[in-house]
Amino acid sequence: MPQSFESLRFRVGDGLVLAQMPEAKPRMPFDPEVMAFLHSFSKIVLALPQARPHSDVISLAFWCRKAALEKMKQTLQYKERLLGRGVVFHIAPSNVAVNFAYSLFAGLLTGNANVVRLPSKMFVQVDIICEALNQALQQHVAIRELICLVQYGHEREINNALSALSQSRLIWGGDKTIALIRQSPLSPRAVDVAFADRYSIAIIHADEYLAADNKQRIAQNFFNDTLLTDQLACTSPKVVVWLGERKAEARAQFWAHFESYLQDRPDPEAVSVVKTLADYCQLAAQNPALKYIPSGTRHIFRVEAEAVSQEMLDTHHGNGLFYEWLVNDISEIMSICGEKCQTVATFGVSRNNIEAFIVNHAPKGVDRIVSFGETMEFSLHWDGYDLLKTLTRTITLSPDY
Repeated sequence: MPQSFESLRFRVGDGLVLAQMPEAKPRMPFDPEVMAFLHSFSKIVLALPQARPHSDVISLAFWCRKAALEKMKQTLQYKERLLGRGVVFHIAPSNVAVNFAYSLFAGLLTGNANVVRLPSKMFVQVDIICEALNQALQQHVAIRELICLVQYGHEREINNALSALSQSRLIWGGDKTIALIRQSPLSPRAVDVAFADRYSIAIIHADEYLAADNKQRIAQNFFNDTLLTDQLACTSPKVVVWLGERKAEARAQFWAHFESYLQDRPDPEAVSVVKTLADYCQLAAQNPALKYIPSGTRHIFRVEAEAVSQEMLDTHHGNGLFYEWLVNDISEIMSICGEKCQTVATFGVSRNNIEAFIVNHAPKGVDRIVSFGETMEFSLHWDGYDLLKTLTRTITLSPDY
């Protein structure tokens, strides 16, 4: 093992597995042994008592159940012959607990061996997932050569060494992380997939919301989309756009139900509340038109804006700050649909309305349009990338062959 790897802390796999990983045989996507391993992992997680309080871990386990994987396989069918590229080096973000596991599973399902740098921040979810992976590997010994999960600091020499042995690299964590990791060269045919700093938005049709009879469930879904990660995930909406006629009535009911749902949640840390207040005061000094809306909970900080700019979202630091923007037509949001806009979460907005917006305005951003409660649902189409195609080689057979 290269000297540069000596400071690695292995959570799954070991130095021997890592050293031999470049020799691992690439597999075809949705390899049966890989799918059986992931299904075993799912069953192990769902049986762990310590996993139950963590909805993100439970969602991960449901994502890789056998039935879900089979459905995914049927959905992502290609006529070409695809084969994993080799070794994928994953750099996980530090602010989302389970992202590393989805990234790992994407690498496995596309037929690759995988070395994953785990989040630098300590999460109990990481411990639970690593424990389950190690248990599953005891049942599926053949998969051991495909997985190494490691922790280390920001040593340039380790980044260099792991990049050198990889045929693909998935960089999560934002623009600064991308710039740092890209200082470590890849081989000429290797593929870089970078997930840059981005933001997401929510759109609610007021009249449709008022007609809904499941408002408490809507509040729960909105929480999962936003405050489950303190709005730090790129998928977490930071602005709520209101369409429709009865906006005032809908807003009052929506936030009342949301505040009711938050009553049973732990109070945010005082430093987070103060930071959000300071951010608002700085914004209000620059834009006196911003209007603070008092709330009955410390979890959220509502600010009504006559218009929301990309700069306002770029400088958003999470922690429950929600901009509210009242519009008459969906086309008014084009100013925040540039290439940094990732996901649009909607409630009550018709598919025809969304499709017309995409066709007529062709926004440079907006890679995902989902319903409330689905912003965190990972798929092999992510951030505008088709990971199944990106992390595989296409082997072409001549029609005359």
